[in-house]
Amino acid sequence: MSASYRVLRGQAWANVLCSAIGPASEDIGGWLSEHTQVLKQDEHSQVGLLQLAGELCYLKLYRPRSTLQQLRFRLGRGRAVQNFDSTAALLTAAVPVPEARACVLAPGGMLLLAQGIAQASDVHTLWQLGCPGEMQENILRQAAHALARLHQQGFAHGDCKWSNMLWAQEQLYLVDLDAVLAARAGSARQARDLARFTLNAEELALQSALYEKFLQEYLQLMSLSRQDLMRAMLPPLQKLRLRHQLRYGNRGQRLV
Repeated sequence: MSASYRVLRGQAWANVLCSAIGPASEDIGGWLSEHTQVLKQDEHSQVGLLQLAGELCYLKLYRPRSTLQQLRFRLGRGRAVQNFDSTAALLTAAVPVPEARACVLAPGGMLLLAQGIAQASDVHTLWQLGCPGEMQENILRQAAHALARLHQQGFAHGDCKWSNMLWAQEQLYLVDLDAVLAARAGSARQARDLARFTLNAEELALQSALYEKFLQEYLQLMSLSRQDLMRAMLPPLQKLRLRHQLRYGNRGQRLV
């Protein structure tokens, strides 16, 4: 392995990844563009799918946003490491998330390698394209169970929008785990997860009856009252609504 790579997590998969990339260069993003199915890229990150050791993998390059963040990367800290560690903890707690496989410091940024989910679509896109009613109910039921499991185990997602839920082969997965934090059951952090989820539901014009089924399922699993949840959820939801209204205008309809 080139001395320009430093393995931070997952030695075995890191060896496979670094061997596939070859000698380290400053243009890791260029390698991703050429050798992966690019899913997303911007100034600060790049994401792609590729085959490694006969398995589908998700690979994300985190570029430092500042000199301070670059220093954190060199110290072995940053969003990629946090994502890897959060994923390991969530898998242990039986929360439905893809497996984290390796985290590597490379020239130009930090690489996170994770399990790729074949034939997956994010829930936001599925809803926009239109999916059958039975599938909608199944997705929302699993979303309620996934969020309840996450919250019961003492975590908050931190960015619980519908595009951060994947659906594949009748299974829902929570993804984009950079912002996962410890949070007690029923806390404000967990309420913000429900607020973010609800905002997307409103913007996608989710039927009120389907939202109520989701909510009742979540409340039952969490042994929470609707009144207690609304008391915690409505303040962050109102802030999110205002922010999105200023940015995008009025969209959808209010559900609560």
